[in-house]
Amino acid sequence: MAVCQDLGAQGVDATATEDKPTFAQVREEWVWVKRGIEEILAEQSQLTFRPEDVYAACLNGEAHLWVAPEGFVITTAEVDEFTGAKTFLLWLAWAKNRGQSCAIKYLPFFAELARENGFKNIETRTPITALEDYFLAEGWKKDTVIYTREL
Repeated sequence: MAVCQDLGAQGVDATATEDKPTFAQVREEWVWVKRGIEEILAEQSQLTFRPEDVYAACLNGEAHLWVAPEGFVITTAEVDEFTGAKTFLLWLAWAKNRGQSCAIKYLPFFAELARENGFKNIETRTPITALEDYFLAEGWKKDTVIYTREL
């Protein structure tokens, strides 16, 4: 995740607009962001991290917090261990009111940010099947579906 270190600070205006969120410091936004992360974790029991893990990743520059009037998005980076290709990951997205499409609304912004910073791909992961039609219609491809069974 170290490739993400300076991503938030590079050429990003500090004010949210209708088409772009604001890069934010997790310490300043933690009270409400933590509640959003807790809500995500309560709904998606397969996730194994804790809110404090997300806080630490943002604090250490391994992930970035983006806030908008609708909610927040946390991004990070992954590097393919074989090719070195960087993927810009929309790790977590939360909206104050369901249906506000906090991450989807800002996809053009995130795609441009990723492109400008040398990322090969942009990726998101979700168990919400209703989003599949949207992503496929917008030119995304489905890479993997993961099935698990507890032993």
